[in-house]
Amino acid sequence: FPQGSAAAVSEAISSSLWHHRCEMAMPRTRGRKAGMLVLITVLASLQLSGPALVPSTHLGLALTPSVGQDGDDKDWGVKRIKKSPRKAFDVTAIRQILHFPVKYPVMWQERWLGPANLDRANLRITGMDTYALISAVLLQVIIGLYGTVEEPPEEDDQGTYKYPRLQKYLFEIQVLALMIAVVCSTYTMVMFLLCKIYTVMALAMYKDVAYDLFQKATATHRVHAFWSLIMAMNAFLVAFALNICRRIKGNRGIVFMIITLIFIIPSLKEWRDVIGLASKYVFN
Repeated sequence: FPQGSAAAVSEAISSSLWHHRCEMAMPRTRGRKAGMLVLITVLASLQLSGPALVPSTHLGLALTPSVGQDGDDKDWGVKRIKKSPRKAFDVTAIRQILHFPVKYPVMWQERWLGPANLDRANLRITGMDTYALISAVLLQVIIGLYGTVEEPPEEDDQGTYKYPRLQKYLFEIQVLALMIAVVCSTYTMVMFLLCKIYTVMALAMYKDVAYDLFQKATATHRVHAFWSLIMAMNAFLVAFALNICRRIKGNRGIVFMIITLIFIIPSLKEWRDVIGLASKYVFN
């Protein structure tokens, strides 16, 4: 027993027995209620005085005393029992085998006998439309940022810029990044719009074979348009970070520019991870 627990148990039992003797003098119908009260009181006293008397491992808990600096038991802490993790079972191969008699005959029938599955074709068209829409929105934002960029004066007599030569270099790099972003986003937008238009026309004219051939022939062009969109986003982020340095004068602008570039790096890493996972699970 912990220190002081035996005295608490004895006092609880004595008090319970005293109540029980008082109840014995009452009618017999109340004797059962008195017995239940005694049992509940004793169990509650034991639970509060020392958890070692009442096992609680069946609840998934382990009660351990927390010892103070002076060595006395202050309270009892509840500690979860750690369970060994179950080993994950790779069921990818089994799922692929189970999908084989359902998926591949449908694909074979659609490819050789027709007609094309318009629901899945609509999903592909929606994907191309989404790429084109993102490129258009990005192009609009880039044009807005390009309109706010001002060339620093060659001779700063008023001392507006603390580092005039640095501001000139940042301006040139910013204009170069915006130029790359505009060209790449425009290429992506036009490419995916053309692919969408001709895909819809082929399906509308019942040219399912031409639709399939067009999708395979333009696969490389769509890949180039996708990476062009990624390059446009990266160039836009770099131009935005450089614009912060030109907006905020002095050393604070340089510090904010560096902080922005540091925050851009994790975003690029996450994008690369998602693209890698898509290449591994979707396009492989």
